[in-house]
Amino acid sequence: MKRPAILVALALLALLAAPLATETARLGAGRAEATECLWQRHTKRVVKHVRRHGHVRRIVRHKHWWTCTPVETPTSGAPPAPTEPAPVPVDPPGPVEEATNRLAVKSNEYYFVLSRPKVHAGELTVELNNQGQDAHNLNLQLQGEEGEVHSIPETQSLQHDVAHFDLEPGTYRLWCSLPEHEEKGMHTTLVVE
Repeated sequence: MKRPAILVALALLALLAAPLATETARLGAGRAEATECLWQRHTKRVVKHVRRHGHVRRIVRHKHWWTCTPVETPTSGAPPAPTEPAPVPVDPPGPVEEATNRLAVKSNEYYFVLSRPKVHAGELTVELNNQGQDAHNLNLQLQGEEGEVHSIPETQSLQHDVAHFDLEPGTYRLWCSLPEHEEKGMHTTLVVE
């Protein structure tokens, strides 16, 4: 009597697993082909009514998730055209200037991603783009020196800040000085040539 019930359960499990396996294979193939993503953050307000100690309480939460929109690449035999990040407005808007020595720094919990590992010495435009849920800041200092620390102040979640620094050649240490952020891995290096 138990054997048919087990067989029915296994058949149902196989029917439910087949669409999941094909969807996983499709997503895996899409990841292998897509090399660039345009990430977009979504937020949904979730309200629940919960009974506690005889009273109904309203609980409001925000659910956050990210989606990747693959960037289209040409399918012809020609190499793909290089893409550049979208220009960031500088406050206040003024005359357009050539920013040949520019560094974009993306921050998240708890790491930095640099747009390039090396920059030229002299005036450097640094943009801190905070993609994390916590506030972060950015500090630069020439390694092995107790010299000047260049800083971008605390930048809130999903905000960006731009600063200009005059840097000498050398290897610079970059870190977030908020409590425990550097200890959790929020540090990297930058070579200035």
